[in-house]
Amino acid sequence: MRQRGPGSGGTPLRGEQPFRAFVLAGGLGTRLRAVVADRSKPLALVDGEPFVLRLLDQLAAAGCVEAILCTGHLAEEVERELGHDHAGMPLRYSRETEPLGTGGALRQAYCHCDDTAALVCNGDSYVDVDLAAFVRHASPLATASLVAVQVHDVARYGSLTLADTDAGMATVRAMGEKCGSGPGFINAGIYWLHRADVLTLAANASSLERDLLAPLAQAGRLAAMPCDAPFLDIGVPAEYARASEFFAECTQRRARPRQGLLVVDRDGTLIAEKNYLDDPAGVELLPGVVDGLRAFAAQGYEVAVVTNQSGIGRGYFDEATLSAIHAELVAQLAMHGVTVRGILHCPHTPADNCACRKPEPGLLLQALQQFGYRPEQCLVVGDKDCDIELGARLGVRTALVRTGYGVGTERDGRCVPDLIVDDLRQLASEEIGT
Repeated sequence: MRQRGPGSGGTPLRGEQPFRAFVLAGGLGTRLRAVVADRSKPLALVDGEPFVLRLLDQLAAAGCVEAILCTGHLAEEVERELGHDHAGMPLRYSRETEPLGTGGALRQAYCHCDDTAALVCNGDSYVDVDLAAFVRHASPLATASLVAVQVHDVARYGSLTLADTDAGMATVRAMGEKCGSGPGFINAGIYWLHRADVLTLAANASSLERDLLAPLAQAGRLAAMPCDAPFLDIGVPAEYARASEFFAECTQRRARPRQGLLVVDRDGTLIAEKNYLDDPAGVELLPGVVDGLRAFAAQGYEVAVVTNQSGIGRGYFDEATLSAIHAELVAQLAMHGVTVRGILHCPHTPADNCACRKPEPGLLLQALQQFGYRPEQCLVVGDKDCDIELGARLGVRTALVRTGYGVGTERDGRCVPDLIVDDLRQLASEEIGT
């Protein structure tokens, strides 16, 4: 039997914001019947325990004070298996007497809850994400919100177009159909929804995505928290078959000690400098990048990218193009086993006098807050004086690389970094002794 505790279930973590959650657990699971014929999809066994228990663990650890399961297919079995309490978190049920779809099922359940907003999640998928952080980011917003997760191929899910990232949240500009391919962000099936919006859904059969989320996105009223957390949807046999390995990897990932945050510039530091890059095909990793980042990751460092992208403000390309470029960058690094915790960008021109364009500290402050680090745990790396000044303004250690504009920056002497190295490989060697 698994051990339950903070981060994996059990007593809610002290200081977290309490919330209620609705778990959509009423689907027929048609595609999974070939391998799970005797029980509902959320009860499909993983290492001898129902899949949905992992999700309930996650909810309880994040501060959920009550979970309401929306049941339908084999509802009695679900209720009998799970009971009315999980690790001290009360469980209630809202049972469909006829198929209502995800939208109708949620609307029916919400009629029995007075909260103005609550967390909603799919009962057959799992994202190894900090749910408490999502609630903290989403709950102050007047808009609905979802978790957007980075995947290598969006074909099975449909992609999201994100823009206007601010304080860890982005605006969802569009929800794509399941016809594209390649890396990108997808809807991870975790939402923060307001009661007033949910009650606009039809009381009979309706779709949460089609009838609520897509219209909200079109109206500019849907936000997203982008992340690159591990994601699993057991809706098809191939994904269900890897569930045990998936959860084992999640456990190992959470057990790794966090040493620090490596905040890296993009152009000239990670990828070849190309003036106002506007095509994902132009993403080209620089020598030493993969070896350097892998060495830092092996020592417990996480990686965040902070980049000025005034090409958006100048009208050279749009947010959708930038998202595609960053998806390609994340995919190329992932092929070599390198995970990027997040990419933060400033879309403004120098004339906008914003607080996020480097060397202004806005993006670095956001990265520290979003990923949970203090300035002394951070190292800022770049090829320009604005990167070095960015770190210096917050008392963060800095490193100048001689790639990109780095040689000229070193020659001009307009900044004083803590380290000057040829590339990220040498930085790893000198900083952590690899």
